[in-house]
Amino acid sequence: MEHLASDALNIKESLFKMQKYILGKSIKSDKANDVEDFKDMGKAMWEFISAIYELHWDNFFIDDNKLTFRSKVKLKFNP
Repeated sequence: MEHLASDALNIKESLFKMQKYILGKSIKSDKANDVEDFKDMGKAMWEFISAIYELHWDNFFIDDNKLTFRSKVKLKFNP
């Protein structure tokens, strides 16, 4: 718990940097699976998302209206 605040800040900053990087790159959908560096990328993403749910980080509020990450995902994918 001692370093939780700084760890959380580092995680948040890393996620924003990943988002910025991804938004700056385009991938042709018919070529995406030909890129060797992307091997196991899907597995890494799924494991990350799974960890959020398994460790209940999905219960964190993500806005001033006290909307949780879990609720935001449900709203996004279940109109």
